[in-house]
Amino acid sequence: MSQVPAEWKPKATPRPWTWIIIHHSDSLFGSAALIDKWHRARGFDELGYHFVIGNGTNSGDGQIEVGPRWAQQKWGAHDNALDNRYNLQGIGICLVGNFDKQRPTAAQKRSLVKLVAYLMRTYHVTPNHVLGHGETKQTDCPGRYMNVAEVRSLVSQSIAEAEQQEGEAVAASK
Repeated sequence: MSQVPAEWKPKATPRPWTWIIIHHSDSLFGSAALIDKWHRARGFDELGYHFVIGNGTNSGDGQIEVGPRWAQQKWGAHDNALDNRYNLQGIGICLVGNFDKQRPTAAQKRSLVKLVAYLMRTYHVTPNHVLGHGETKQTDCPGRYMNVAEVRSLVSQSIAEAEQQEGEAVAASK
Protein backbone atom coordinates (compact mmCIF):
# COMPACT_ATOMS: atom_id res chain seq x y z
CA MET A 1 0.00 0.00 0.00
CA SER A 2 1.06 3.55 -0.51
CA GLN A 3 2.55 5.54 2.31
CA VAL A 4 0.17 6.60 5.05
CA PRO A 5 0.33 9.77 7.12
CA ALA A 6 2.46 9.47 10.25
CA GLU A 7 -0.49 10.41 12.49
CA TRP A 8 -2.31 7.24 11.37
CA LYS A 9 0.36 5.27 13.23
CA PRO A 10 -0.50 5.39 16.94
CA LYS A 11 2.06 6.43 19.52
CA ALA A 12 0.84 3.85 22.05
CA THR A 13 0.77 0.05 21.82
CA PRO A 14 -2.16 -0.90 19.58
CA ARG A 15 -5.33 -2.25 21.13
CA PRO A 16 -6.73 -5.57 19.90
CA TRP A 17 -8.96 -3.94 17.28
CA THR A 18 -11.44 -6.31 15.65
CA TRP A 19 -14.15 -3.95 14.37
CA ILE A 20 -14.42 -0.79 12.29
CA ILE A 21 -17.65 1.14 12.80
CA ILE A 22 -18.74 3.81 10.30
CA HIS A 23 -20.86 6.76 11.45
CA HIS A 24 -22.15 10.05 10.11
CA SER A 25 -22.23 13.24 12.15
CA ASP A 26 -25.96 13.75 11.44
CA SER A 27 -25.14 17.40 10.71
CA LEU A 28 -24.48 19.25 7.48
CA PHE A 29 -21.25 20.73 8.86
CA GLY A 30 -18.54 19.77 11.29
CA SER A 31 -14.97 18.80 12.03
CA ALA A 32 -13.14 16.83 14.71
CA ALA A 33 -12.90 19.98 16.85
CA LEU A 34 -16.61 20.74 16.58
CA ILE A 35 -17.68 17.15 17.24
CA ASP A 36 -15.32 17.12 20.23
CA LYS A 37 -17.23 20.15 21.61
CA TRP A 38 -20.57 18.45 20.95
CA HIS A 39 -19.40 15.26 22.66
CA ARG A 40 -18.04 17.12 25.70
CA ALA A 41 -21.38 18.96 26.00
CA ARG A 42 -23.03 15.51 26.18
CA GLY A 43 -20.68 14.46 28.99
CA PHE A 44 -17.99 12.62 27.01
CA ASP A 45 -14.36 13.05 28.11
CA GLU A 46 -13.34 13.99 24.54
CA LEU A 47 -14.14 13.23 20.90
CA GLY A 48 -15.69 9.77 20.90
CA TYR A 49 -14.43 8.79 17.43
CA HIS A 50 -10.93 7.80 16.43
CA PHE A 51 -11.15 9.47 13.01
CA VAL A 52 -13.34 12.15 11.42
CA ILE A 53 -13.57 12.65 7.65
CA GLY A 54 -14.54 16.18 6.64
CA ASN A 55 -17.01 17.29 3.96
CA GLY A 56 -15.44 20.67 3.22
CA THR A 57 -17.41 22.76 5.71
CA ASN A 58 -15.18 23.11 8.78
CA SER A 59 -12.35 20.92 7.53
CA GLY A 60 -11.25 19.87 4.07
CA ASP A 61 -13.44 17.75 1.83
CA GLY A 62 -12.15 14.21 2.42
CA GLN A 63 -9.68 15.41 5.05
CA ILE A 64 -9.01 12.66 7.58
CA GLU A 65 -8.66 14.12 11.07
CA VAL A 66 -7.08 11.84 13.67
CA GLY A 67 -8.65 12.08 17.11
CA PRO A 68 -6.70 11.91 20.37
CA ARG A 69 -8.19 8.49 21.17
CA TRP A 70 -6.30 7.00 18.21
CA ALA A 71 -2.86 8.30 19.17
CA GLN A 72 -3.42 7.04 22.73
CA GLN A 73 -5.06 3.79 21.53
CA LYS A 74 -7.94 4.57 23.85
CA TRP A 75 -11.26 2.74 23.65
CA GLY A 76 -13.93 4.47 21.64
CA ALA A 77 -17.03 6.31 22.80
CA HIS A 78 -19.00 6.01 19.59
CA ASP A 79 -21.30 3.01 20.02
CA ASN A 80 -23.36 2.21 23.08
CA ALA A 81 -24.37 -1.33 22.14
CA LEU A 82 -25.18 -3.36 25.24
CA ASP A 83 -21.97 -5.39 25.56
CA ASN A 84 -19.71 -2.41 24.67
CA ARG A 85 -17.56 -4.53 22.29
CA TYR A 86 -17.75 -1.94 19.51
CA ASN A 87 -16.24 0.69 21.80
CA LEU A 88 -13.65 -1.57 23.41
CA GLN A 89 -12.52 -3.29 20.19
CA GLY A 90 -13.93 -1.02 17.49
CA ILE A 91 -12.33 1.83 15.60
CA GLY A 92 -14.88 4.62 15.22
CA ILE A 93 -14.86 6.59 11.96
CA CYS A 94 -17.28 9.50 11.54
CA LEU A 95 -17.94 11.18 8.22
CA VAL A 96 -19.26 14.73 8.49
CA GLY A 97 -22.71 14.95 6.95
CA ASN A 98 -26.28 13.82 7.30
CA PHE A 99 -26.51 10.83 4.99
CA ASP A 100 -30.27 10.59 5.37
CA LYS A 101 -30.41 13.88 3.44
CA GLN A 102 -27.30 13.87 1.25
CA ARG A 103 -24.68 11.49 -0.09
CA PRO A 104 -21.09 11.48 1.14
CA THR A 105 -18.83 13.46 -1.18
CA ALA A 106 -16.61 11.61 -3.62
CA ALA A 107 -13.57 12.81 -1.65
CA GLN A 108 -15.05 11.46 1.60
CA LYS A 109 -15.65 8.06 0.01
CA ARG A 110 -12.10 7.90 -1.40
CA SER A 111 -10.65 8.83 2.00
CA LEU A 112 -12.88 6.32 3.79
CA VAL A 113 -11.79 3.51 1.47
CA LYS A 114 -8.12 4.40 1.89
CA LEU A 115 -8.38 4.64 5.69
CA VAL A 116 -10.44 1.47 6.12
CA ALA A 117 -8.11 -0.48 3.80
CA TYR A 118 -5.12 0.62 5.87
CA LEU A 119 -6.83 -0.24 9.16
CA MET A 120 -8.04 -3.62 7.93
CA ARG A 121 -4.59 -4.64 6.70
CA THR A 122 -2.71 -3.28 9.69
CA TYR A 123 -5.01 -4.64 12.40
CA HIS A 124 -6.28 -7.74 10.56
CA VAL A 125 -9.92 -6.67 10.62
CA THR A 126 -12.05 -8.90 8.40
CA PRO A 127 -14.53 -7.37 5.91
CA ASN A 128 -17.52 -8.72 7.87
CA HIS A 129 -16.31 -6.69 10.86
CA VAL A 130 -16.59 -3.39 8.97
CA LEU A 131 -20.05 -2.19 9.97
CA GLY A 132 -22.30 0.79 9.80
CA HIS A 133 -23.43 2.00 13.21
CA GLY A 134 -26.96 0.82 12.38
CA GLU A 135 -25.64 -2.74 12.15
CA THR A 136 -24.58 -2.64 15.81
CA LYS A 137 -27.76 -1.19 17.33
CA GLN A 138 -31.12 0.30 16.35
CA THR A 139 -30.21 3.63 14.73
CA ASP A 140 -30.41 5.26 11.30
CA CYS A 141 -26.67 6.08 11.45
CA PRO A 142 -24.78 6.24 9.11
CA GLY A 143 -27.82 7.18 7.04
CA ARG A 144 -29.61 5.72 4.04
CA TYR A 145 -27.13 7.21 1.54
CA MET A 146 -24.07 5.57 3.14
CA ASN A 147 -23.80 2.14 1.55
CA VAL A 148 -21.50 0.21 3.89
CA ALA A 149 -21.69 -2.95 1.73
CA GLU A 150 -20.31 -0.88 -1.16
CA VAL A 151 -17.54 0.44 1.11
CA ARG A 152 -16.60 -3.13 2.10
CA SER A 153 -16.50 -4.12 -1.58
CA LEU A 154 -14.37 -1.11 -2.60
CA VAL A 155 -11.99 -1.71 0.31
CA SER A 156 -11.63 -5.41 -0.51
CA GLN A 157 -10.87 -4.48 -4.14
CA SER A 158 -8.33 -1.87 -3.02
CA ILE A 159 -6.58 -4.35 -0.74
CA ALA A 160 -6.47 -7.02 -3.47
CA GLU A 161 -4.96 -4.52 -5.94
CA ALA A 162 -2.36 -3.39 -3.40
CA GLU A 163 -1.39 -6.97 -2.60
CA GLN A 164 -1.07 -7.77 -6.32
CA GLN A 165 1.15 -4.72 -6.86
CA GLU A 166 3.29 -5.68 -3.87
CA GLY A 167 3.62 -9.22 -5.21
CA GLU A 168 4.64 -7.91 -8.63
CA ALA A 169 7.22 -5.59 -7.05
CA VAL A 170 8.72 -8.47 -5.05
CA ALA A 171 8.85 -10.67 -8.17
CA ALA A 172 10.49 -7.88 -10.19
CA SER A 173 13.17 -7.39 -7.55
CA LYS A 174 14.32 -11.03 -7.75
